[in-house]
Amino acid sequence: MTIRSSMSSRTTTKVMRGLIASGLSIACLGATSTVVAEPANPSDTEIASADSQVGVAQGEVSKLVASVSNSDSEIAALELEMGGLREAVNKALVDLHDAQSSAERARQGVTVARKKLDDIQAEILKAQKTLDEISRSAYRQGAVPSGVAGVSGKATSEEALDRQTYLRTNAQKQREAVDALDRLRTEQANEESRLREVKNLAEKRESEAESAKASAQQAIDSSNSKLEENLRKRAELISKREEAQRGLDSARGNADSLRQQRSEYEEYKRAEEARKKAEAEAAAAEKARQEAEAARKAKEEAARIAAEAARKAADEAARKVAAEKAEKARQDAEKAAEAAQAQAEAERQASENRRSTANDSARAAAALIEAATPNHASLDDPYDSNSQDGNYIAAVEKEDNDSSILDDLDVAQVDSMEDVSKKASALVENASRSEKIEIVISRAMAYIGTPYAWGGGNASGPTQGIRDGGVADSFGDFNKIGFDCSGLTLYAFAGVGIALPHYTGYQYQKGTKVDPSNMQRGDLIFYGPNAEYHVAIYLGDGTMLEAPQSGSSVKVSPVRWSGMSPYAVRLI
Repeated sequence: MTIRSSMSSRTTTKVMRGLIASGLSIACLGATSTVVAEPANPSDTEIASADSQVGVAQGEVSKLVASVSNSDSEIAALELEMGGLREAVNKALVDLHDAQSSAERARQGVTVARKKLDDIQAEILKAQKTLDEISRSAYRQGAVPSGVAGVSGKATSEEALDRQTYLRTNAQKQREAVDALDRLRTEQANEESRLREVKNLAEKRESEAESAKASAQQAIDSSNSKLEENLRKRAELISKREEAQRGLDSARGNADSLRQQRSEYEEYKRAEEARKKAEAEAAAAEKARQEAEAARKAKEEAARIAAEAARKAADEAARKVAAEKAEKARQDAEKAAEAAQAQAEAERQASENRRSTANDSARAAAALIEAATPNHASLDDPYDSNSQDGNYIAAVEKEDNDSSILDDLDVAQVDSMEDVSKKASALVENASRSEKIEIVISRAMAYIGTPYAWGGGNASGPTQGIRDGGVADSFGDFNKIGFDCSGLTLYAFAGVGIALPHYTGYQYQKGTKVDPSNMQRGDLIFYGPNAEYHVAIYLGDGTMLEAPQSGSSVKVSPVRWSGMSPYAVRLI
């Protein structure tokens, strides 16, 4: 009796402790649920009213979304138009530099023609002197009186024959000298005529260069006034869009708040139901757990004894095999690691060598192109009037009916962009197509974040922008070292020996035109009916690299399909 009472007492104590622990757990769970489930409990009427308000707000949100979308479209169209105005100035500057180059070649032609004329005049003087000398010599020989010769005893028939021979020879020389003089005078007349033609050509081309300069200045002034007006419109549209966006954010915030309130209430209801269900299930589960616990322990003990015996036997057998395998694996791993390290080092060194060679070649190609092109942002004539240097380049090849006269004078030809590209591309001819594309993109990507500068960028990198006295100045473009859109592409492709004009419309005329749906990495994307608005480099995956506009910087953007030119251009 005593033993049974003692056991009963101990059992009762354990049960009581378990019940107390369970009670504390449930109490804690209840306390936790109370802390979490704190949201307000709106009535059905309040929830219905909130739903109605959400519907009204959603309708207003749709109107605001449409307003924002319309503003974005208008702003994008304006930015394209502003890009076209800037590129019109770039075109005027490219045409100006071509005209200055052509005028300089004509001036050099005048110099060559004048020298030829001076040389002929010197030969005429020399021939005249020779003729005069022959005439004087003949006069002296024929002026000796025959009586004097007879008195002196020298009037022999032999002497008379010698004198006649001498006179005939002199007469022949005199005729030859007269013929030479006539020929030289004819050449003189021809050269004087040619000099007049070359002078007229030089004056014509100087006039064309001056007209081009005036056109460039006019384009800057005209674009400036239009850009100022468009900039004002753009600022108004941006303000309108931001106002619409604020309204949109406010409406969405109110709707989200109402939906959140309802969501919290519903969550609260679900939590309450789950809590009550959990309490009921917990009591049943505890009883089942206790019954299962006893069975599990007995089963686990039997399994443990059997498993322990099997484990000891298996461990001993596996230990030896595992040790042998581990040692072989370690040796194999060491060999593989050494081979992989050697291969990686060789590949790294080879890659470094290729990259170094490619970079050196790219810099050399870009330097060659830069040396052959004028300062884009300058209106001044880069040629010294006294210079004899024939380093001319034309960004655009044009038919010239007057150039034959300069060709006849052997005046240095005007190199085209293609001529310069042939020389520069020879420096990177060992690179594959894919390597060239990556050189182009890496050169441009290296300047992400560089400020936009209207008229900025050449084959060597970013340059100072154009000072226009207006829009670009308002963003400080003339004080910035940076790129505009066509300057960025010009720089990027110079690294693979491709010389491009600093104008989108002329860049559009290069390479191979492809449908935009078939664009590949490294292709040029243009905007405007004739590519006169903007240009960017396609990167793939729906992105492009660009220098968008004044006030922005070089960046990666999603491809904009609106306003795109009919074709993309593949240069590589």
